[in-house]
Amino acid sequence: MAQDVDSSTQASAEPLSLKEIMLYNMTGIPLNLYDTVLMAWVMYFYIPPQNLGRIQYLNIAAIGIILAGGRILDAVTDPLIGYLSDHSKSRWGRRKPFIFASMPVLLVSFVLVWSPPVEGVSVWNALYLAVVLFFYYWSYTGVLIPWFAVLPEMSQENRERMKIATIGVAVSVIGVLVGGGLSGPLIEAMGPFKMALILGAFAFIAGEISLLGIKERYQPVETEKTVGLRDFIKIMKQVFVDRQVLSFLVMIMLAQMTYQLMLMNVPYFTTLILGGNETDASMLMGLLVVIMALATPFWYWMLSKFPKRNVFRFILLWMGVGYIGCFFIGKLPFFTPYTQAIILFALVMIPYGGMFATVLGIIADITDYDELKYGSRREAVYYGIYGIVRKTGWAFCSLLIAGIFSVFGYSVENPFGVQVVYLVCALVCFSAFLAFIPYKLGDSQSESAKIMNLQ
Repeated sequence: MAQDVDSSTQASAEPLSLKEIMLYNMTGIPLNLYDTVLMAWVMYFYIPPQNLGRIQYLNIAAIGIILAGGRILDAVTDPLIGYLSDHSKSRWGRRKPFIFASMPVLLVSFVLVWSPPVEGVSVWNALYLAVVLFFYYWSYTGVLIPWFAVLPEMSQENRERMKIATIGVAVSVIGVLVGGGLSGPLIEAMGPFKMALILGAFAFIAGEISLLGIKERYQPVETEKTVGLRDFIKIMKQVFVDRQVLSFLVMIMLAQMTYQLMLMNVPYFTTLILGGNETDASMLMGLLVVIMALATPFWYWMLSKFPKRNVFRFILLWMGVGYIGCFFIGKLPFFTPYTQAIILFALVMIPYGGMFATVLGIIADITDYDELKYGSRREAVYYGIYGIVRKTGWAFCSLLIAGIFSVFGYSVENPFGVQVVYLVCALVCFSAFLAFIPYKLGDSQSESAKIMNLQ
């Protein structure tokens, strides 16, 4: 049976202004900039393509293990940060203190990634990168999860939530565009460390401005209490035995794996298949991000006409077909390989705009569904669990791409592994579609209550 929810736990019914939505979404700029640069370049920086004369700092097995281990550790912390944020009390609210304290640590750790202590392959470089990424992942979670958790509190209306999320994708594109588009030229002109200083400073300022727009509308009732480890474990069990939640979590882990695989592969693909350089890789990434941003009005229209669950299934099929096409770049009898890459990569990137806009709305729906079942709002826990599966998938990416390169090659003489990555992405997309078939929650709390017979 559905449980009654005290009216004091509901978000304000007052419509949000565009200024509030824009300021709130500014946090997406640093988060997307940092992660875009890291995903695109860290593996390329520490293990560059063979036979191109660049310094190698780690062997391929070490970078795979370090990136995977860091992501798994990062994933474990997400629900913990979410739990602590949900149950924290301060004069600044439940979310802001975490974001404020984590942002400077995130900047410093991001910059230090690009300054390994030893020139050449060394165990000290491995230890250094592992420690720096430890602080990077912790601070990234400290910003991301509390920030995500504000969204369901801002509005109870599905249309307004999707407006926030869609505008969020458009604003976050700035971070992806600056990070993806400028990192390559800055690396070529100044080196990776100075690149990180310049882009990191820009991201930090944007993140600090965002604090001015984060207004927490949720007011806990007086009877709410801080709970302990036993209650935290109980919450985790409740989440992971629910079939609706599991269907979503498996799907999103697989779907977001493909995004990281693509970003990690672009520098290798540009240099080995297209014959370009770091600047060319950045220009290609920047163009693709612009295409993704331009597609967001289409996805906003789709989400206003069709249920989110159906839109997401369409997105997954589209991505899978697009990745199959990417495997044939350079082998097709028409256009140049670079033109083929622009066309086929664009075909893949268009649905990513829809994915990033839709996923936050679905998590808000799952939070409403959880409230129906248990009578309390646990936004940050659910965004934390989303972080677990997403980052676990990213951990697999590091091992997967290292394995693909080792087996199929990533050198000038044999770049086949770089192409195989896209076939793997297609297979993962189709697997995500199958995993999402059982999901049936609605686009509002009342619709989910009716579908799940919780009225």
